[in-house]
Amino acid sequence: MALFEEKERTRRSPRRSGEPCFDFYDSSGRNPYVVYRDLVNGWIAEFPSSEQLELISRMKNRNDAQYEQALAEIVTYIALKRLGHEVEIHPACPHPTNKPDFLVKDTSGVALAYVEVTSFGPDVRTVARDNREAAIYNGLETVDLPPGWLMGYEVRKHGQTAPSVNKLKSEVELWARNECGDDARVTPRRTFAAQDWEFDLTLLGGFSKDKNYERKIGAAMMGLRSVSPHLDLRVALENKARKYGIQETPYLIVVADCKGSIPVGDHVEDALIDGLFGSPSVRFRRLADGSMETYDERTADGFWGRYGDPRNTNVSAVALLPEPNLWKLRDDRWQPIIAYNPFAANPLSHDVMPLSGFGLPGGDGDYGRIEGRSLADLVGLPAEWPPEDP
Repeated sequence: MALFEEKERTRRSPRRSGEPCFDFYDSSGRNPYVVYRDLVNGWIAEFPSSEQLELISRMKNRNDAQYEQALAEIVTYIALKRLGHEVEIHPACPHPTNKPDFLVKDTSGVALAYVEVTSFGPDVRTVARDNREAAIYNGLETVDLPPGWLMGYEVRKHGQTAPSVNKLKSEVELWARNECGDDARVTPRRTFAAQDWEFDLTLLGGFSKDKNYERKIGAAMMGLRSVSPHLDLRVALENKARKYGIQETPYLIVVADCKGSIPVGDHVEDALIDGLFGSPSVRFRRLADGSMETYDERTADGFWGRYGDPRNTNVSAVALLPEPNLWKLRDDRWQPIIAYNPFAANPLSHDVMPLSGFGLPGGDGDYGRIEGRSLADLVGLPAEWPPEDP
Protein backbone atom coordinates (compact mmCIF):
# COMPACT_ATOMS: atom_id res chain seq x y z
CA MET A 1 0.00 0.00 0.00
CA ALA A 2 1.52 3.33 -1.06
CA LEU A 3 0.85 6.94 -0.12
CA PHE A 4 1.99 8.19 -3.53
CA GLU A 5 0.67 6.16 -6.47
CA GLU A 6 2.52 5.74 -9.76
CA LYS A 7 1.36 8.28 -12.35
CA GLU A 8 2.69 10.79 -14.85
CA ARG A 9 3.82 14.02 -13.16
CA THR A 10 5.02 17.02 -15.14
CA ARG A 11 4.34 19.95 -12.80
CA ARG A 12 7.39 22.15 -12.15
CA SER A 13 5.88 25.17 -10.39
CA PRO A 14 6.54 25.94 -6.70
CA ARG A 15 4.01 25.19 -4.02
CA ARG A 16 1.01 27.51 -3.98
CA SER A 17 -0.04 29.38 -0.86
CA GLY A 18 -2.32 27.19 1.24
CA GLU A 19 -1.75 24.11 -0.90
CA PRO A 20 -1.81 20.98 1.28
CA CYS A 21 1.49 19.12 1.68
CA PHE A 22 0.17 15.93 0.16
CA ASP A 23 -1.32 17.64 -2.89
CA PHE A 24 1.96 19.35 -3.70
CA TYR A 25 4.24 16.37 -3.09
CA ASP A 26 1.90 14.16 -5.10
CA SER A 27 1.83 16.48 -8.11
CA SER A 28 5.37 17.78 -8.56
CA GLY A 29 7.54 16.24 -11.26
CA ARG A 30 10.78 17.78 -9.91
CA ASN A 31 13.57 15.38 -8.96
CA PRO A 32 13.69 16.13 -5.19
CA TYR A 33 10.04 15.14 -4.88
CA VAL A 34 10.54 11.98 -6.93
CA VAL A 35 13.22 10.90 -4.43
CA TYR A 36 11.05 12.04 -1.51
CA ARG A 37 8.03 10.02 -2.67
CA ASP A 38 10.11 6.88 -3.11
CA LEU A 39 11.58 7.24 0.40
CA VAL A 40 8.24 7.84 2.13
CA ASN A 41 6.53 5.03 0.24
CA GLY A 42 9.36 2.68 1.17
CA TRP A 43 9.15 3.62 4.84
CA ILE A 44 5.38 3.16 4.98
CA ALA A 45 5.80 -0.28 3.39
CA GLU A 46 7.85 -1.33 6.43
CA PHE A 47 4.83 -0.89 8.71
CA PRO A 48 2.42 -3.78 9.24
CA SER A 49 -0.34 -3.63 6.63
CA SER A 50 -2.90 -2.96 9.36
CA GLU A 51 -1.12 0.32 10.22
CA GLN A 52 -0.44 1.55 6.69
CA LEU A 53 -4.03 2.51 5.87
CA GLU A 54 -4.35 4.69 8.98
CA LEU A 55 -1.10 6.53 8.25
CA ILE A 56 -2.03 7.13 4.62
CA SER A 57 -5.50 8.36 5.56
CA ARG A 58 -4.04 10.92 7.96
CA MET A 59 -1.50 12.16 5.43
CA LYS A 60 -4.16 12.65 2.74
CA ASN A 61 -6.64 14.59 4.86
CA ARG A 62 -5.40 18.04 3.67
CA ASN A 63 -4.28 19.11 7.15
CA ASP A 64 -0.56 19.87 7.05
CA ALA A 65 -0.09 19.38 10.80
CA GLN A 66 -1.64 15.89 10.54
CA TYR A 67 0.60 15.13 7.58
CA GLU A 68 3.76 16.20 9.39
CA GLN A 69 2.91 14.43 12.65
CA ALA A 70 2.26 11.20 10.77
CA LEU A 71 5.58 11.69 8.98
CA ALA A 72 7.30 12.23 12.35
CA GLU A 73 5.85 8.93 13.56
CA ILE A 74 7.09 7.18 10.42
CA VAL A 75 10.60 8.63 10.78
CA THR A 76 10.76 7.71 14.48
CA TYR A 77 9.68 4.14 13.75
CA ILE A 78 12.22 3.77 10.92
CA ALA A 79 15.04 5.18 13.08
CA LEU A 80 14.24 2.71 15.86
CA LYS A 81 14.13 -0.18 13.40
CA ARG A 82 17.42 0.83 11.75
CA LEU A 83 19.04 0.81 15.20
CA GLY A 84 18.20 -2.88 15.47
CA HIS A 85 15.38 -2.59 17.99
CA GLU A 86 12.20 -4.59 17.93
CA VAL A 87 9.30 -2.12 17.80
CA GLU A 88 5.77 -2.99 18.84
CA ILE A 89 3.14 -0.58 17.52
CA HIS A 90 0.33 0.63 19.83
CA PRO A 91 1.32 -1.72 22.66
CA ALA A 92 -0.62 -2.40 25.81
CA CYS A 93 0.42 -0.18 28.72
CA PRO A 94 -0.68 0.48 32.32
CA HIS A 95 -3.67 2.55 31.15
CA PRO A 96 -6.66 0.29 30.40
CA THR A 97 -7.63 1.91 27.08
CA ASN A 98 -5.04 4.45 25.87
CA LYS A 99 -2.04 3.13 23.95
CA PRO A 100 1.23 4.91 23.13
CA ASP A 101 2.77 4.74 19.68
CA PHE A 102 5.59 2.28 20.28
CA LEU A 103 7.21 -0.11 22.73
CA VAL A 104 10.90 -0.59 22.01
CA LYS A 105 12.48 -3.94 22.89
CA ASP A 106 15.92 -5.43 22.53
CA THR A 107 16.51 -8.52 20.41
CA SER A 108 15.70 -10.78 23.34
CA GLY A 109 12.30 -9.13 23.83
CA VAL A 110 13.15 -7.10 26.95
CA ALA A 111 11.30 -3.76 27.07
CA LEU A 112 13.63 -0.78 26.75
CA ALA A 113 11.16 2.11 26.56
CA TYR A 114 7.75 3.32 25.57
CA VAL A 115 7.88 5.97 22.84
CA GLU A 116 5.14 8.47 22.07
CA VAL A 117 5.25 10.85 19.09
CA THR A 118 3.22 14.03 19.40
CA SER A 119 3.28 17.56 18.01
CA PHE A 120 2.13 21.12 18.39
CA GLY A 121 0.46 22.93 15.51
CA PRO A 122 -1.63 25.99 14.66
CA ASP A 123 -5.06 26.31 16.24
CA VAL A 124 -8.18 25.64 14.19
CA ARG A 125 -9.09 29.34 13.84
CA THR A 126 -5.65 30.22 12.49
CA VAL A 127 -5.82 27.39 9.95
CA ALA A 128 -9.26 28.53 8.79
CA ARG A 129 -8.11 32.15 8.46
CA ASP A 130 -4.98 31.15 6.54
CA ASN A 131 -7.04 29.01 4.18
CA ARG A 132 -9.35 31.95 3.43
CA GLU A 133 -6.37 34.19 2.78
CA ALA A 134 -4.68 31.57 0.58
CA ALA A 135 -7.64 31.58 -1.81
CA ILE A 136 -7.38 35.37 -2.15
CA TYR A 137 -3.59 35.35 -2.44
CA ASN A 138 -3.60 32.67 -5.15
CA GLY A 139 -6.26 34.60 -7.06
CA LEU A 140 -4.19 37.79 -6.97
CA GLU A 141 -1.18 35.83 -8.20
CA THR A 142 -2.99 35.53 -11.56
CA VAL A 143 -4.05 39.13 -12.12
CA ASP A 144 -3.39 40.54 -15.60
CA LEU A 145 -0.73 43.24 -15.16
CA PRO A 146 0.96 45.35 -17.86
CA PRO A 147 4.28 43.88 -19.12
CA GLY A 148 7.22 44.55 -16.80
CA TRP A 149 5.08 45.04 -13.69
CA LEU A 150 4.55 42.87 -10.59
CA MET A 151 2.78 43.55 -7.34
CA GLY A 152 3.51 43.91 -3.64
CA TYR A 153 0.99 42.39 -1.22
CA GLU A 154 0.18 42.94 2.44
CA VAL A 155 -2.92 42.15 4.51
CA ARG A 156 -4.08 45.19 6.46
CA LYS A 157 -7.08 43.42 8.04
CA HIS A 158 -7.96 39.72 8.11
CA GLY A 159 -11.63 39.04 7.55
CA GLN A 160 -14.02 36.27 8.57
CA THR A 161 -15.67 35.90 5.16
CA ALA A 162 -14.65 34.46 1.78
CA PRO A 163 -15.00 37.42 -0.63
CA SER A 164 -15.31 37.21 -4.40
CA VAL A 165 -11.77 36.82 -5.73
CA ASN A 166 -12.86 37.52 -9.31
CA LYS A 167 -14.38 40.86 -8.32
CA LEU A 168 -11.21 41.84 -6.44
CA LYS A 169 -9.05 40.83 -9.41
CA SER A 170 -11.12 42.98 -11.77
CA GLU A 171 -10.69 46.00 -9.51
CA VAL A 172 -6.94 45.46 -9.26
CA GLU A 173 -6.53 44.98 -13.02
CA LEU A 174 -8.42 48.20 -13.78
CA TRP A 175 -6.28 50.08 -11.27
CA ALA A 176 -3.08 48.63 -12.75
CA ARG A 177 -4.03 49.59 -16.32
CA ASN A 178 -4.60 53.16 -15.20
CA GLU A 179 -1.51 53.50 -13.02
CA CYS A 180 1.32 51.52 -14.69
CA GLY A 181 3.37 53.82 -16.88
CA ASP A 182 6.89 53.93 -18.28
CA ASP A 183 8.64 55.15 -15.12
CA ALA A 184 9.54 52.12 -12.97
CA ARG A 185 10.52 54.44 -10.11
CA VAL A 186 6.86 55.26 -9.54
CA THR A 187 5.27 52.66 -7.26
CA PRO A 188 1.51 53.28 -6.97
CA ARG A 189 -0.02 52.00 -3.75
CA ARG A 190 -3.66 51.50 -2.82
CA THR A 191 -5.77 49.85 -0.13
CA PHE A 192 -8.44 47.50 -1.44
CA ALA A 193 -11.45 46.30 0.54
CA ALA A 194 -13.12 42.96 -0.12
CA GLN A 195 -16.04 42.51 2.27
CA ASP A 196 -14.37 42.53 5.73
CA TRP A 197 -10.81 42.12 4.34
CA GLU A 198 -8.40 44.94 3.56
CA PHE A 199 -5.23 44.68 1.45
CA ASP A 200 -2.40 47.10 0.73
CA LEU A 201 -1.23 46.50 -2.84
CA THR A 202 1.77 48.15 -4.51
CA LEU A 203 2.65 48.13 -8.21
CA LEU A 204 6.33 47.36 -8.83
CA GLY A 205 7.88 48.17 -12.23
CA GLY A 206 11.24 47.55 -13.83
CA PHE A 207 10.84 43.83 -14.54
CA SER A 208 11.42 42.22 -17.94
CA LYS A 209 8.67 43.10 -20.42
CA ASP A 210 9.46 40.02 -22.48
CA LYS A 211 8.95 37.49 -19.70
CA ASN A 212 5.58 35.99 -18.82
CA TYR A 213 5.62 35.84 -15.02
CA GLU A 214 3.51 32.95 -13.77
CA ARG A 215 3.16 34.58 -10.35
CA LYS A 216 2.32 38.25 -10.22
CA ILE A 217 3.04 38.90 -6.53
CA GLY A 218 6.69 39.87 -6.44
CA ALA A 219 6.84 40.76 -2.72
CA ALA A 220 4.56 39.83 0.15
CA MET A 221 4.32 40.79 3.80
CA MET A 222 2.39 37.92 5.36
CA GLY A 223 2.01 39.50 8.78
CA LEU A 224 3.79 39.20 12.10
CA ARG A 225 3.02 36.67 14.81
CA SER A 226 4.38 35.99 18.26
CA VAL A 227 6.09 32.66 18.80
CA SER A 228 6.76 30.83 22.06
CA PRO A 229 8.07 27.39 21.11
CA HIS A 230 9.06 26.51 24.68
CA LEU A 231 5.46 27.11 25.80
CA ASP A 232 4.06 25.12 22.86
CA LEU A 233 6.44 22.30 23.80
CA ARG A 234 5.29 22.28 27.43
CA VAL A 235 1.62 22.05 26.47
CA ALA A 236 2.33 19.13 24.12
CA LEU A 237 4.30 17.32 26.83
CA GLU A 238 1.73 17.91 29.58
CA ASN A 239 -0.92 16.34 27.34
CA LYS A 240 1.10 13.12 27.09
CA ALA A 241 2.96 12.87 30.40
CA ARG A 242 0.25 11.01 32.34
CA LYS A 243 -1.97 9.77 29.52
CA TYR A 244 -0.70 6.20 29.53
CA GLY A 245 0.04 5.69 33.22
CA ILE A 246 3.67 4.80 32.48
CA GLN A 247 5.62 4.68 35.74
CA GLU A 248 7.87 1.60 35.79
CA THR A 249 9.41 1.72 32.28
CA PRO A 250 11.53 4.41 30.60
CA TYR A 251 9.35 6.76 28.59
CA LEU A 252 10.51 8.89 25.64
CA ILE A 253 8.29 11.59 24.13
CA VAL A 254 9.17 12.81 20.63
CA VAL A 255 7.65 16.21 19.81
CA ALA A 256 7.39 17.63 16.28
CA ASP A 257 6.99 21.36 15.66
CA CYS A 258 4.18 21.36 13.07
CA LYS A 259 3.46 25.03 13.71
CA GLY A 260 6.69 26.63 12.54
CA SER A 261 6.98 27.92 16.11
CA ILE A 262 10.79 27.78 16.09
CA PRO A 263 11.65 30.72 13.81
CA VAL A 264 15.40 30.11 13.40
CA GLY A 265 17.29 26.83 13.51
CA ASP A 266 19.81 28.18 16.01
CA HIS A 267 16.96 28.43 18.54
CA VAL A 268 16.15 24.71 18.65
CA GLU A 269 18.27 24.11 21.76
CA ASP A 270 16.75 27.12 23.54
CA ALA A 271 13.21 25.91 22.86
CA LEU A 272 13.98 22.46 24.28
CA ILE A 273 15.88 23.56 27.39
CA ASP A 274 13.55 26.46 28.22
CA GLY A 275 10.53 24.20 27.84
CA LEU A 276 11.95 21.50 30.10
CA PHE A 277 13.77 23.47 32.79
CA GLY A 278 12.01 26.84 32.90
CA SER A 279 12.00 30.20 31.22
CA PRO A 280 15.19 32.28 31.56
CA SER A 281 14.96 35.16 34.01
CA VAL A 282 17.23 37.71 35.64
CA ARG A 283 17.23 38.29 39.39
CA PHE A 284 18.40 41.51 41.02
CA ARG A 285 19.92 41.65 44.50
CA ARG A 286 20.96 44.74 46.43
CA LEU A 287 24.35 44.42 48.10
CA ALA A 288 25.40 45.89 51.44
CA ASP A 289 27.11 48.84 49.76
CA GLY A 290 23.90 49.74 47.97
CA SER A 291 24.94 48.49 44.54
CA MET A 292 22.88 46.04 42.53
CA GLU A 293 23.97 42.56 41.50
CA THR A 294 22.27 40.54 38.78
CA TYR A 295 22.40 36.84 38.09
CA ASP A 296 20.68 34.51 35.66
CA GLU A 297 18.26 31.83 36.74
CA ARG A 298 15.16 30.00 35.52
CA THR A 299 11.57 30.29 36.60
CA ALA A 300 9.83 27.30 38.15
CA ASP A 301 7.56 26.67 35.13
CA GLY A 302 9.65 24.01 33.36
CA PHE A 303 8.10 20.66 32.44
CA TRP A 304 10.75 18.86 34.52
CA GLY A 305 10.94 21.48 37.26
CA ARG A 306 14.34 21.99 38.84
CA TYR A 307 16.69 20.56 41.43
CA GLY A 308 14.84 20.18 44.70
CA ASP A 309 11.46 20.43 43.02
CA PRO A 310 11.30 17.94 40.12
CA ARG A 311 8.18 17.28 38.05
CA ASN A 312 7.09 14.59 35.58
CA THR A 313 9.85 12.23 36.65
CA ASN A 314 8.12 9.41 34.72
CA VAL A 315 9.18 11.04 31.41
CA SER A 316 12.74 9.87 30.92
CA ALA A 317 13.66 11.93 27.87
CA VAL A 318 12.23 14.34 25.29
CA ALA A 319 13.31 14.65 21.66
CA LEU A 320 12.39 17.72 19.61
CA LEU A 321 11.95 17.58 15.82
CA PRO A 322 12.00 21.22 14.66
CA GLU A 323 11.29 20.54 10.96
CA PRO A 324 9.31 17.30 10.58
CA ASN A 325 8.94 17.76 6.80
CA LEU A 326 12.42 16.11 6.32
CA TRP A 327 13.96 18.81 4.13
CA LYS A 328 16.34 20.25 6.75
CA LEU A 329 17.55 17.00 8.32
CA ARG A 330 21.05 17.57 6.88
CA ASP A 331 21.16 21.20 8.04
CA ASP A 332 23.28 21.51 11.20
CA ARG A 333 21.15 24.37 12.53
CA TRP A 334 17.91 22.38 12.36
CA GLN A 335 19.00 19.10 13.90
CA PRO A 336 16.52 17.12 16.02
CA ILE A 337 17.94 16.90 19.53
CA ILE A 338 17.22 14.97 22.69
CA ALA A 339 17.31 15.89 26.38
CA TYR A 340 17.47 13.35 29.20
CA ASN A 341 15.66 13.95 32.47
CA PRO A 342 18.21 14.27 35.30
CA PHE A 343 15.39 13.46 37.77
CA ALA A 344 14.01 10.47 35.84
CA ALA A 345 12.53 7.66 37.90
CA ASN A 346 13.52 5.30 35.05
CA PRO A 347 16.53 6.62 33.11
CA LEU A 348 16.56 5.98 29.37
CA SER A 349 19.59 4.36 27.77
CA HIS A 350 21.24 6.57 25.13
CA ASP A 351 21.27 3.52 22.84
CA VAL A 352 17.48 3.69 22.39
CA MET A 353 17.55 6.94 20.38
CA PRO A 354 21.19 8.16 20.23
CA LEU A 355 20.65 11.73 19.06
CA SER A 356 22.89 14.58 20.13
CA GLY A 357 21.52 16.73 22.91
CA PHE A 358 21.71 17.19 26.66
CA GLY A 359 22.14 14.85 29.58
CA LEU A 360 24.50 13.54 32.23
CA PRO A 361 27.62 12.27 30.43
CA GLY A 362 28.32 8.78 31.67
CA GLY A 363 25.23 8.96 33.86
CA ASP A 364 26.74 11.37 36.40
CA GLY A 365 28.58 14.65 36.64
CA ASP A 366 27.28 18.00 35.43
CA TYR A 367 24.31 18.19 33.11
CA GLY A 368 25.48 19.29 29.69
CA ARG A 369 25.90 18.47 26.02
CA ILE A 370 26.19 14.88 24.84
CA GLU A 371 27.26 13.64 21.44
CA GLY A 372 25.13 11.46 19.22
CA ARG A 373 24.12 10.68 15.68
CA SER A 374 21.99 12.70 13.30
CA LEU A 375 18.45 11.57 12.57
CA ALA A 376 19.28 11.82 8.86
CA ASP A 377 21.94 9.11 9.31
CA LEU A 378 19.68 6.98 11.50
CA VAL A 379 16.98 6.76 8.82
CA GLY A 380 19.47 6.52 5.95
CA LEU A 381 18.79 9.74 4.05
CA PRO A 382 21.04 10.25 1.01
CA ALA A 383 24.26 12.16 1.71
CA GLU A 384 23.13 14.85 -0.70
CA TRP A 385 19.94 16.13 0.85
CA PRO A 386 17.78 17.75 -0.37
CA PRO A 387 18.43 15.97 -3.69
CA GLU A 388 19.70 17.96 -6.63
CA ASP A 389 17.03 19.62 -8.76
CA PRO A 390 18.50 19.74 -12.28
